[in-house]
Amino acid sequence: MNSGTAVAVVIPFYQREKGILARALRSIFAQDIPDDIRLKVVIVDDASPVSPAEDIASVTFDPRHKVELISQPNGGPGAARNRGLAALDPAETPFVAFLDSDDEWKPNHLRKALATLSASPDHDFYFCDHTRFNTEKSWFEESAIFQKWAKGEASPVPDLDNIYRMPSKLAFSAFLAEYLSQTSTVVYRFAKFPEARFDTDLRSAGEDHMLWITLASRAETVVFSTERNVICGEGVNIYFSAFDWNLPQTADRYGYLVVFLTKLRRNFHIEGPDRRMIDARLAKFSKVYAYLLTRGLAKGRAPNGAVLSQLFKLDPARVLGLPVALVLMLKDKRSGNWDW
Repeated sequence: MNSGTAVAVVIPFYQREKGILARALRSIFAQDIPDDIRLKVVIVDDASPVSPAEDIASVTFDPRHKVELISQPNGGPGAARNRGLAALDPAETPFVAFLDSDDEWKPNHLRKALATLSASPDHDFYFCDHTRFNTEKSWFEESAIFQKWAKGEASPVPDLDNIYRMPSKLAFSAFLAEYLSQTSTVVYRFAKFPEARFDTDLRSAGEDHMLWITLASRAETVVFSTERNVICGEGVNIYFSAFDWNLPQTADRYGYLVVFLTKLRRNFHIEGPDRRMIDARLAKFSKVYAYLLTRGLAKGRAPNGAVLSQLFKLDPARVLGLPVALVLMLKDKRSGNWDW
């Protein structure tokens, strides 16, 4: 790496408790990185109920690093990350990393990521394994794709421990199949992809996944570490708060998943087994969405018009076909084919 390499760390902030952001910041400034690496931490306050100012003031750090605070009206984590990216100059920021405000990096996370990306000019997109507060196994241990890669489908990078690489085509197919890289594990060449952004149409599900698929499709080589260098904590999380079928957010999540899959089919050339997989998921999630909408109406809850409007713009026939999807869902339920 060149002397004075700058790495930006983008943090969207929306929390209800003090101290969470301070913990994340301390993990950043505890990174075991060379003295010529300068960090610029961009925190975007997404109209958080708790101000980030006190947490920021409580953390001390080396003067070669900088912290910038930006405030915006609430737009969700994707919009906040986009605001942070827009504040960066690609000419001065070769690499960008993401960290959610309730997550933490282990001390070797950035060193490992930067060494891997710098090992070859075609290493464009890096991520690593992580653990979550409510599970015993790591993300990779629970992934079917990583179990296949462990058997030799991904190639080890010479001279780098626990680092593997895969060409764009393999990575693209893998990211279509699974959500492989939690946001706080990602570091990528920002100077090479300065216009890449999170899709804010997918607020409750898929906005980060869509960006990883985009980067995987454009990167020459995707690299990853099997080390668990990120710890994901328990703070305010839109996605993980929408799994209870009694909550209206769950219907929204499935609606956004239908929008996500519809956009995938439109934005990328997907064929063969990958296309069949996407089509099968789209049919399945459409049935679940139709069921949850009807369930909500029966309880006197109006559907989220923003989700339906987005879906109608993308695929009017999909919206008009929701009654048919509901019938198919009820048929599955009666027959015992209930794997939702």
